[in-house]
Amino acid sequence: MCTHLDKTGSTYYFRRPVPKDLIGHFLTATGQPRTEWKFSLRTKDREEAKRLLRPHVADTDKIIDEARSAIRTAPAVSTAREREEQAAQAALAAESAARQEARSELRTLWRKRKATSTALLTPEQAAAVDLINEQGAEIEELRRAKAVMEAGNERLGIIGETSRRSGSALSLLALYERYAATGTANPKTVAKWRARVADLVTYLGHDDASKVSRADLNRWVEALIAKGLAKKTVTAGYLPAIRVTFAVAYDDGAIPTNPASAIKVKAPKTVKLRERDLTDDETQTILLAALGPQPDRLSPEHALARRWVPWLCAYTGARVGEITQLRAKDIRQEQGIWVVHITPDAGSVKTYEARSVPLHPHLIEQGVTALAKAGNTSPLFYRQGAGNGVNPASAIRAADLAKWVRTLGITAPAPNHGWRHRWKSVSRAVGIPAEIADRIQGHAPSNEGGKYGVTSLSALRDAIHLVPRIEADEESALT
Repeated sequence: MCTHLDKTGSTYYFRRPVPKDLIGHFLTATGQPRTEWKFSLRTKDREEAKRLLRPHVADTDKIIDEARSAIRTAPAVSTAREREEQAAQAALAAESAARQEARSELRTLWRKRKATSTALLTPEQAAAVDLINEQGAEIEELRRAKAVMEAGNERLGIIGETSRRSGSALSLLALYERYAATGTANPKTVAKWRARVADLVTYLGHDDASKVSRADLNRWVEALIAKGLAKKTVTAGYLPAIRVTFAVAYDDGAIPTNPASAIKVKAPKTVKLRERDLTDDETQTILLAALGPQPDRLSPEHALARRWVPWLCAYTGARVGEITQLRAKDIRQEQGIWVVHITPDAGSVKTYEARSVPLHPHLIEQGVTALAKAGNTSPLFYRQGAGNGVNPASAIRAADLAKWVRTLGITAPAPNHGWRHRWKSVSRAVGIPAEIADRIQGHAPSNEGGKYGVTSLSALRDAIHLVPRIEADEESALT
């Protein structure tokens, strides 16, 4: 018989009761006294389960021994500071557990609905299932981040208890949560970065920032590259989370240096097979498909997004997410000029600054102004109330569009972002001044002088009018 091996259904678990003399010494994620440790071994094979069991046995042996040692040597009454730290850790753990439980319940609900014939669902439920089934690269990235977190959660539960019992006050996970609480990053970035910190803790095998060296981080980066991650992914997607985490400890004076600062990522150069712009043929294909009839199964908002988002991106060079989050009141007239108003009030804007972009005459001819409704805050391209802070509905819709464009045979590296690259190329070709092109696209000024003054709406309109008209029909070619 294998001690601490349990089976629920066909899946094996590690299950070990907390010794009676230590009941109350360990807390669950909700701050309640822990009575047992139970972790899924994620296998149905007994021999593999026995092998996967060993690290959990060793870990729990260690924290049991440390707890008993701490009881023998600890003073009878803990200090006020220790009590405060324990309360703060319990509150943080409870909040994390609540979020995890809510996500688990939602996953279970949607798994059941996805397994149900859409004919048995309400139109709203069927549309939601369609939306989930059509997720693109951005949702895949979130799934990968979630997988990293789930894979490490079981180990982190033990590591966290070990860290607390060993007296370490520099938990990497707690340091990151302090950064997250500042509101510096948006909820989606916070969630992604939390998974990166969890990945590092799992790799290190401990959660103590004071014990992490520059060499440790270099080895972690090498391991990420060895797994096939691109250099840019590691540089822009992983390291920022680690830098801000260590920066909290460094700013407190708790560590002498930030070991994550100025880390170099060494990786093979990415092979570039084509430009990132959408080609004329690809532009023609997408815009022609946008004009065509859309499947009846699409929600009205989804169909409207396919009709208008590509055309708006083609003539404004805006980020797709900036267009998918537009509200009815964001298409309006200012100073007698029809504009699309891109603002952080509607959702994420990379520069955190609102801007108004004049509409091209061709868009007005097509009837885009019919979408305008003064004072109406209803989103144009997704259902009101869809999405959440971590995965906003505008981002889901942008991913829907990217996946749809791929079905048209488009091979651009990033089809959504290809509109921005194409618009910039067109603006250069027709002689739009760089600083005006940057204002239209929401790019930060390239120099300090560019931050001064404003560009009049009429000047932006004149620049937009220089963009060549795009004909997309069966008889016409791009002009």
